[in-house]
Amino acid sequence: MITFFSQLATFIDINLWLQMVLALIMLSVGLSLKLADFQYVFQHLSLLLKGLVIKIVLVPLLFFMLLRFYPLSPAWQFGVLMLLLCPGGTTSNVITYWFRGTSTLTIFLTTLSGFITVFTLPFLLNAASLFYFGETASVALPFWKTTGEITLIIILPSIVGLGIHRFFPHLALALERVIKPGSVVLLALVYLIKFFAVPDNGTGSNVSAADVVQLLPLLLVINLGSILLGFFVSRHWGVSFRDAFTIGIEMGVQNAGLAILIGDVFLANHEFSKPALIYAMFSFFTTVAFAFTASSGWLSPRSSS
Repeated sequence: MITFFSQLATFIDINLWLQMVLALIMLSVGLSLKLADFQYVFQHLSLLLKGLVIKIVLVPLLFFMLLRFYPLSPAWQFGVLMLLLCPGGTTSNVITYWFRGTSTLTIFLTTLSGFITVFTLPFLLNAASLFYFGETASVALPFWKTTGEITLIIILPSIVGLGIHRFFPHLALALERVIKPGSVVLLALVYLIKFFAVPDNGTGSNVSAADVVQLLPLLLVINLGSILLGFFVSRHWGVSFRDAFTIGIEMGVQNAGLAILIGDVFLANHEFSKPALIYAMFSFFTTVAFAFTASSGWLSPRSSS
């Protein structure tokens, strides 16, 4: 398998492919939006703020404190934190649609967290690099360059998608039906190449069995903890079952692709991206399992809404 994916990687620039796939995914998010949907933001501002606080503040802060007590190298701790600071996994939109959650809520949580990430990520990661590696470390993201590149990959495609939906709604619907599932498949291929290929020419990350054994338990705790935290904190704050269930789904899927892009391309360190790669290999399935459990009424009576 290592040989197959390494040979496949010789035919494509996998890092450029990753950027294109991320842009395609965000284009599909924009295609899902129409201007009328923005009324939802104003009508449910409190709900959106609760979801964003859990996703952007509460979850990263809680697990950052947990990391301090877990025996990981500074590079991997930095990589885990980088993953936690990259919210907005778009597969949560697909899972929410499958299990009849609140689609508009998850789309806006994904979109808004992506907008916020553009500005917060370079600052927070630079602060994290000082914390883990000290002032002498070469780990640093130039703020404006990073912000510009993330904007081109995350924000601009969303705006283009929104524009297509506004002026060519039938074309937007046709494109969304193709791009949304297609981009998820392409992203999975990128993950497989990154996971299994050797790290020649910046392609693979060469994740070993020992890496998986050491990182997987922590990442499972983070994934399941984030899902349950999102769901139960939302319920505690008075959010309806359906919306809390949607927020739980949103918490389970981080933007691992963006974390891998930053680790492998922006910072050129495969060790930083290993936690995101391992997380990407299972988080979709655990989030689907939660969605199935919640939608089956096991976490709350079916009459909850």
